[in-house]
Amino acid sequence: MLLDTDTDFDDKRNFDYLPLTRRYDGILKHPIMTRTFRTEIMIAASPDEVWSHLNALGSYASWNPFIRKIEGDVMPDGRLAIRVKLAGLPEIGFKARIDHYAEKETLGWFAIFLKGFFEARHWFELFQTETGETLLVHSETFTGILVGPLLFMLSGAFLQGYEKMNRALKDRCEKKVTLL
Repeated sequence: MLLDTDTDFDDKRNFDYLPLTRRYDGILKHPIMTRTFRTEIMIAASPDEVWSHLNALGSYASWNPFIRKIEGDVMPDGRLAIRVKLAGLPEIGFKARIDHYAEKETLGWFAIFLKGFFEARHWFELFQTETGETLLVHSETFTGILVGPLLFMLSGAFLQGYEKMNRALKDRCEKKVTLL
């Protein structure tokens, strides 16, 4: 399921999944300079299982079509080096800092591409359902002066990347791939 929280923010059905969005304290100076994307997918695996795959950074290249490489320490304030692949573009590399971390619940990082012009906060939230499955909420908030023009051109590529990653993670978890 794909939700664009710029339009769905006030939808009461989505309220339960907005805690990080509401706590985000980046340079939210004006709504025109902010855009949040949010996707969801139900995974027939426990949050522990899903977390183990999100946390295994070294294996991303073998299964993740969007985040092709990620290196660093998964811990509060950990530093990351990330490479992403958007449809129709070469891989993009950048550095980020983990700014939200709650083991087996939340993993999020903040990256500055051009301070004040284009910044991004990317995060995953895991919610256990009554049936023992996991609802993965995968979101990203972009802020800065260049958000409008850049996302006008690239929003489809970002959304396609999030969806592809979600499906690949679901397939990997449901197949019970063993981590080394």
